[in-house]
Amino acid sequence: MILNVDDHEPGRYARTRLLQQAGYEVADAASGNEALELITALRPSLVLLDVNLPDMSGLEVCRRIKSDADLSSILVLQVSASAITSEDRVGALDNGADAYLIEPVDSDVLLATVRALLRVREAEEKLAKANKALQETNALLIRRNEDLQRFAYAASHDLQEPLRTISNFTGLLERRYAGSLDSEADQILTYIQQGATRMGTLIQGLLMYERASQEHGDWTAVDLTQVLTWTLKDLEKSITESKTTITFDPLSTVSGNSVLLSQLLQNLIHNGLKYHKPGKPARIHISYQNKTPDMVEIGVSDNGIGIPAKYQEVIFAPFQRLHGRISGFWDRIGHLSTNR
Repeated sequence: MILNVDDHEPGRYARTRLLQQAGYEVADAASGNEALELITALRPSLVLLDVNLPDMSGLEVCRRIKSDADLSSILVLQVSASAITSEDRVGALDNGADAYLIEPVDSDVLLATVRALLRVREAEEKLAKANKALQETNALLIRRNEDLQRFAYAASHDLQEPLRTISNFTGLLERRYAGSLDSEADQILTYIQQGATRMGTLIQGLLMYERASQEHGDWTAVDLTQVLTWTLKDLEKSITESKTTITFDPLSTVSGNSVLLSQLLQNLIHNGLKYHKPGKPARIHISYQNKTPDMVEIGVSDNGIGIPAKYQEVIFAPFQRLHGRISGFWDRIGHLSTNR
């Protein structure tokens, strides 16, 4: 829908016919007040607006359109045969007009300008819809993530109590009936205890993962040298007993969370201590490199048993392990049942 506003009837008729022949639905207005009434009633996509009208200036009509929140998205193409200076054009465009043409206007130029304006508006509307859909999707993802975090926290706490019961009563059975059961029963109790311990580790990991997701925004300036000093102090006994040699590059201050960075370093260094080659003291090195002005790379390398190539893609997913897998427990139980 295009509204053609011009008090000069022959010119208005000619433009209406031109636009209709180009496939547009067109309504006419001969004054500013009539134009504003039709704009409110019809909500046209574009207003072809003459500057000189009998009751008010076309500039004022344009200003009212653009100052109304419900109408401001309507395109305004102003035309004039008298206001033809650069100052007139600049004034009209600054007043809110989307384009300005000086009469006489070639029909092809008029149609091309109308098509161009409508293409831009169509693109803007598609972008606005896409942005709205993206915002709705983001809002949904945020709600889902919050729900998941609440569930993870609640489930982790709720699971700890029955797990603690299983572990306690299994330990009681082991102590009370030690030597009274056959070797297979003793082994089954051991497997149950190992499974309960593994499940407890997974629950603690889930709680830690949920806590990390809550704390990721609490970043401050972190002295990595201090963080590493704390971490090595926590692991001092294991380092001494395993005769591990630990070296590190000069470290600096980074933006992050000191608790999470310490936990990360502790986990990686502990892996190097735990999975070293038999009979060979572990050597662990912490490297530090500036990759870009906004990013540093901290590496933890060791001379341990390594990670098989087939597991290198999955090992860094949450809760993945290569050793002590819970599935091994069920394999052993199946083996005992088959023997029996």
